Amino acid sequence: MYEQNREAQNKYMNGINNIVVTVLIPTRNRPRLLERTLLSVVKNTVKNMEVLVVDNNPDPAFSNAVEKTLQNFERSHPDITWQYLHSAKPFASGARNDGLKIAKGQFVCLLDDDDELLDNSLAIRVQHLLNNPGVALLYCANEANVYPYPFKMYRYYKYDKVRHDRGLMMMSCSSIVIDKKIFIDNALFFDERLRRMEDYDLCRRLIELDLKVKSIPDALVQINMHPDTRLSSNNLGNADFKQILISKWGNETGEYLDSYGEGLFIWRKCFGIETNCYADIIKMLTEYMDRKPSFLFKLKYLMVAVSPVSFLGLYHISIIMSQFYKNSILPQKYSVK
Repeated sequence: MYEQNREAQNKYMNGINNIVVTVLIPTRNRPRLLERTLLSVVKNTVKNMEVLVVDNNPDPAFSNAVEKTLQNFERSHPDITWQYLHSAKPFASGARNDGLKIAKGQFVCLLDDDDELLDNSLAIRVQHLLNNPGVALLYCANEANVYPYPFKMYRYYKYDKVRHDRGLMMMSCSSIVIDKKIFIDNALFFDERLRRMEDYDLCRRLIELDLKVKSIPDALVQINMHPDTRLSSNNLGNADFKQILISKWGNETGEYLDSYGEGLFIWRKCFGIETNCYADIIKMLTEYMDRKPSFLFKLKYLMVAVSPVSFLGLYHISIIMSQFYKNSILPQKYSVK
């Protein structure tokens, strides 16, 4: 399979392939979660489909596990075109770029290695793109699962060109399908310097170019929020990504970035993996934001410390109210579950 990669790339360059959609999955350090993601993908098989896994593991043991997993899926699902690529780039942004360059599909569905496609996810989104030529990016609603709590949240913010002038409210890369040709023609790749928020940056550039965006309210992706996710399992660490984004988009981006930093510690506390004392968290956030954390952050952190379940219940309600306000009306089928 892997020896055929170069031949497949040559076929693409010669324009003789007929792959309609590529599911592009970057993966790093978690082959167990990748297998669950791939199981959701094969349940969504459509005609002329490719699955491209970009292995971003620096550890050969993890890479071997990824290759073995793909070989097993190829044997059991020969109707799908399978492709493996190892990327030595340091961040997911580079791994996605490496995959995008060799993806054979007309459309590329981005999917993180811990998320899952829901029923008819690919068929519905591909049909929307085929029916709407010229759409550069389509994003759908998602269902967010918060482990280990009994919460499943429908999340969707309808695209509005005026309201989304500073970024798409799409919630996750896993909600995205792009038209590869439009992206390549406009040199729309992820900024490989960014260790975080590379999707925010990409969408800002998409909006700046005034390319066509479409959103649909169908929840077609399950976003799994758990202690293994990069968002919740890492501290802020090197904040170079913040300075890069501010240099590109101005100080107006600071509020969004500060909210991101505060949210990271809230989620770590929800998952019970925060090891820093409160005083150290305040110190880290102050250094990251160049100001004291907001009163709202302090209130949220206190609520989580007292009862994560109560906090998440209120958070769920706030999401519903926010969607009702921003979308005008929430579809009845997606009320609280």
